[in-house]
Amino acid sequence: MSDKKPQAPKPEDSKQAPTPLTPEEKQERSLALDRFITWGLIFVGVYSVFSGLADYINPRPVMNALVDELNTLMPDFNMGTFTGVAFATQMGWIAVTIQAVILALVVWKSRERMQAKKKSWWVPVIGAVISNILSTACIFISLLADPGFQEAINNMANSAK
Repeated sequence: MSDKKPQAPKPEDSKQAPTPLTPEEKQERSLALDRFITWGLIFVGVYSVFSGLADYINPRPVMNALVDELNTLMPDFNMGTFTGVAFATQMGWIAVTIQAVILALVVWKSRERMQAKKKSWWVPVIGAVISNILSTACIFISLLADPGFQEAINNMANSAK
């Protein structure tokens, strides 16, 4: 008989290479990350809509700050205070409604794509771009409709002649 004892395997010998992921497992991990990003972007959209609500419903301080900035950037502009508050408030409500509708569509379309196991991260991104463009248009329409703004533009045009 031999005096040799069987040797225990070394810890390095017992390690095995991780098994590669199957294509289905890779897709599931990718979709899990996509869902996380999509819901995160939707959460940012919800926060954005609710945090900006006061500025759209009571636009006087924001519009006066915008006018002050225009006066600072262009001294010839020389506009007083923003006076079209009633119209700006109506446009603010329109902007908030647009944002809410787009957000609802984003949630609906994102969930639909997630259930179909398709990438959906881009849906909130496109929704945010469209929402911001339309909301900004509402702000500029309010500004352009203000009589003081129109007078300041006419004065600048006449002084440039």
